[in-house]
Amino acid sequence: MRRRQPLTPTQAPTPTQAPAPSRETERWTSAPDPLLALALDDLAFYEQVRDSARRWYRLSELGALTTSSCTVVAAGLGAPAWLTALIAGGALFFTGFRQVFGHGPRYVLAAQSREALRRAINRYQLLPDSARDEEARQTLLAAVENVGAEELRQWSDQRQRATTGGSSPS
Repeated sequence: MRRRQPLTPTQAPTPTQAPAPSRETERWTSAPDPLLALALDDLAFYEQVRDSARRWYRLSELGALTTSSCTVVAAGLGAPAWLTALIAGGALFFTGFRQVFGHGPRYVLAAQSREALRRAINRYQLLPDSARDEEARQTLLAAVENVGAEELRQWSDQRQRATTGGSSPS
């Protein structure tokens, strides 16, 4: 994540002056179809989050499975106590890692958001350019906003359940 540099008094926007758009904002505001560019940016974000969460989910599940299995095998083979304890510590680590970071639920949530947004973009792109009127743009904008709001709501619900002893956070 990039850090923003603090504004100096000469750079700070005055009350009558709007702040300068960020690079991310400029990317879609300068596009021929800014709404479509914004939706595609959001789609790329959800794809990246989904793919990252899927990799971490698979890694943590495989690590937990491997270390748990190796603990039993090491104990059964009469391995030194320090080795069995080390492997068991790895299993405990992966269990905690899964609970703290909750990559499984995050993967599902990002995949749902990406799919809903992809379908809305496809519906919009299937329209001929002449049919992409204000109503079509409003429909796409509503889909973009609904996906963001729903993703935030579900994420918030998961966090609240995690703090009250429910499922794992994401």
